[in-house]
Amino acid sequence: MDKKDYLVKFINCGLEFTIPIVISIMIGIWLDKKFNIFPLCLVIFLILGCISGCFNMKRYIDKN
Repeated sequence: MDKKDYLVKFINCGLEFTIPIVISIMIGIWLDKKFNIFPLCLVIFLILGCISGCFNMKRYIDKN
């Protein structure tokens, strides 16, 4: 394996962690605006996104 393959794996690992967090933040903000309960849904979905990101990253590391 050369350096390019390792770089691609590190980038993919980071994306596996950050994409669920970003999507869950967007969903939390949207729900907060819809129901007018600002920090509640954002905090709940942020925690769920972090947990999901950790599971995705662990699964990606175990696979590779």
